[in-house]
Amino acid sequence: MSGSDPFPLAFSWPGVLFLGLLCGLAVAFEAWLAGWFKKEKKVLPLLGRVLWTHGPWVLGYFWPVLEKINLPDPQNTPLRKLEILLGVILMTHLFLFVRLLLSGPSRQDWRTSKIFGWAAVVLFTGATCWTATVCDLSGDEPHYLLMAYSLIHDHDLDLSNNYANKDYEQFYHRGDLEPQGLEHVINGKRYSHHPLGPVLLVLPGFALLGRLGASLTMALLAALALYLTLRVLEETGAQGWPLHAVGMVGLASSPFLLYAGLIFPEIPTACLAALSLFLFLKKRWGWLGSCLGLLLWMHNRNMLLVMPLLAFSVYGIWKEKQTASKEAGWFALGFTPPVLLLSLYFHSVYGVWTPLGAHNEPFASLFRLSHFWDGFFGLLLDQECGFWFHFPIFAMAVTGGVILWFSKNPLRSVVLGTLVFYYLFMSFYENLGLTPATRYMVGVTPLWLFALYPAVERLKKGEPWTWLAVFSFSAGVFVNWILAAVPWMRYNKLDGENWILKIAGSFLHLPLTSAEPAFQAPVVGMKSYLISAFWVGATIVLTVLYLRDKTRKFKHR
Repeated sequence: MSGSDPFPLAFSWPGVLFLGLLCGLAVAFEAWLAGWFKKEKKVLPLLGRVLWTHGPWVLGYFWPVLEKINLPDPQNTPLRKLEILLGVILMTHLFLFVRLLLSGPSRQDWRTSKIFGWAAVVLFTGATCWTATVCDLSGDEPHYLLMAYSLIHDHDLDLSNNYANKDYEQFYHRGDLEPQGLEHVINGKRYSHHPLGPVLLVLPGFALLGRLGASLTMALLAALALYLTLRVLEETGAQGWPLHAVGMVGLASSPFLLYAGLIFPEIPTACLAALSLFLFLKKRWGWLGSCLGLLLWMHNRNMLLVMPLLAFSVYGIWKEKQTASKEAGWFALGFTPPVLLLSLYFHSVYGVWTPLGAHNEPFASLFRLSHFWDGFFGLLLDQECGFWFHFPIFAMAVTGGVILWFSKNPLRSVVLGTLVFYYLFMSFYENLGLTPATRYMVGVTPLWLFALYPAVERLKKGEPWTWLAVFSFSAGVFVNWILAAVPWMRYNKLDGENWILKIAGSFLHLPLTSAEPAFQAPVVGMKSYLISAFWVGATIVLTVLYLRDKTRKFKHR
């Protein structure tokens, strides 16, 4: 392979003809999909608009320029540069195509939630088909897949032979995969400390299509999480352009796009969190109990979600004076089986009844006061960029949460109480300030989106607050587009996970990495606190000013 021709076949006549055929089939399929989505029988009128969404392919002419740019090692190779260019082209096309689907009239019988749900399927699976083929697995992902591999081929969870035989080489291509420090060796058998729930979810897809099938499963679950979130909003009276705006934030600017396709417990957690809100609203107590029990299968830290939701559920059942006993029975009937099965699983595999015992940790170790401030500010500015890259949700939702609290929304206490409880107790988590904090909040993105809606609903055309929100949203979309387009910037610990900060910091001439210690090393210093405190303070000040402005206008009416 030459330095200027990473894929020689693509530039030969057979390669050109083959690529032309593939492009023709892709355009025809997208034209049909757009026609089905908009319920238009005539596909030809849509063909021109679909072709327009393929305009980003003209960016291919910038290849000679990109080829001459020096990227930070080890990314300074022709193949990496070509991947960057193709990723930018693909993601730009997907953004334009999804916007085409959302613009103009859609099916009359479809709710907004259903429209955005299908749009999310297109965007998330489209992005995943790219990233799952060119982006290396990182973090815990290969260990989840190795558990799935062992279940399929060995029909057990003992990974000792899988590590010895290097079975992971079928989906992991970054050298030897070493067992992690918390894995348990019992009678010569090695068991992973990772939860079984996500493994069972991706098992069918992994059996059919390998790593791609597992990633597509997670992408579909991310689309389902967005659909359920918007459906809950609709059930509480959300409608019109504010709901559409929240849908756009969830589709293009929230962590869903970044984590769709990544094999972690957070996306399934988001699905179950949104489903829990829906079931609570509908008072389906038996199914809600099952949902809360399944949350514990996704990850141990989901206990911080289950505890407040469990308390609100008990209170909700208690308010049902005449049928409280019956509903409590249904709730217990739903909650007990998944929890009991989980306990039996831990006992049969690890010899303990709770995952805490499996990690040999005392209960008090989870709530060390010395970790609280590291965690509290780490959730805002962690070494993987924290929340400030998702500012449209995690800042405006503060304002929306205040408005929501003073509203009559039936879910206001559940949403806000769960969010506050989860955030405060996650601050005790001992790894915050050392590992990616944003991932820990993906599971509660439905709650953030729910709290965001009241703030969006108060925005009026032409107001400074509206322009501030649009700017924040645009910045969030841009960052998500960059991270999703460049595979090795997307939660990928490939020789340094902070490349986006280093590249952006160099380009903008802002010494971000030197000002924020958490960007470079697993140490949170005073500068980390000060920078994080600035963003917290700015958000609170803007919230107060916004609410005072709205209150003043309301009084003058």
